[in-house]
Amino acid sequence: MVSFAMAAIASAGLGGWFLRSFLPTPIALSEPIPLPEAVQLERPLPRPILDGRDPLLVTLPTKTPPSPPPASGSTKTIAPPPALNPVPPSQGPAPQVRVAIARDQSQLVVGTAVATAVTDDQQQVRTQLAPSQGVVVAARDGFLLWNGQPLAPSLWIRPSNQLTFVGGKWYRGVVRLIAQGNSVTAVNQVDLEQYLVSVVGSEVYPDWPMETLKAQAIAARSYALAQMFQPASPFFDLGNDERWQVYRGIETEWNTTQAAVQATRGIVLTKSGRVVVSMYAATDDIVRDVFGGRGMSQTGAYELGKRGYNHLQILGTYYPGAGLSQLQLQ
Repeated sequence: MVSFAMAAIASAGLGGWFLRSFLPTPIALSEPIPLPEAVQLERPLPRPILDGRDPLLVTLPTKTPPSPPPASGSTKTIAPPPALNPVPPSQGPAPQVRVAIARDQSQLVVGTAVATAVTDDQQQVRTQLAPSQGVVVAARDGFLLWNGQPLAPSLWIRPSNQLTFVGGKWYRGVVRLIAQGNSVTAVNQVDLEQYLVSVVGSEVYPDWPMETLKAQAIAARSYALAQMFQPASPFFDLGNDERWQVYRGIETEWNTTQAAVQATRGIVLTKSGRVVVSMYAATDDIVRDVFGGRGMSQTGAYELGKRGYNHLQILGTYYPGAGLSQLQLQ
């Protein structure tokens, strides 16, 4: 059961947190990389589109800032953005979110860095994954084929180090493979807070102001939780691309995005006792044209962060009338 310490949430409860190919030679997997530090960059803004690109890993030339205009006899006072009331981060466990990381694929390469048993829905061991060796998984008539052999309609991969390789990327948590006719769907069941470390690093640049990253973390957490209340499918809560919010596993985790998520752990936007479906996009123009002006402009949030405003003021600017609540599991 999900509840909020700062507001009563009148929403449906979260339910239980729950596809012929031959492999002549083992497939070598790329090694999972440690959490990198954010590279300090200076680059032009705004981003042209919300496309979930990886953070740039090049150093751009440093520009000389323009000289300030001469002082005039009168100065115009600009009111600061409205701020939401602060809420302390949660200290409790986080719910598990189910993210479709591959859908309707003819086949997928999967693997783990450690020896791992592969189980069916009844937790019976059906096969094994050898360390750092990929296996091609396909589907036929609603059954998953493992090296060409039908095993089960659904299989679970739960490595002891919580890292699974699927379709070229490494993901934390548990991976479920599902046969849907002759196609394969892969669902990553992962701690919501771990998921957000990657989402923030996929949606904005990791060297943006920390207060902007915090605002993005809260907006992304709120959006994900709203989707968990109304799942996209019986098998998953939301997808991993721009249709939902971009999620690329550990390759877009950064020390800065981890810090932003940790500092806002369990904090969500609420309004009238419900979680806000916190839409956001790259620019004010996209927010206006696509969401009718309701949502956060990421480049606008960047500019506010650069000017020294905190995440409470950034969120107050883009989600007027909302408040902050603390997510708790009971």
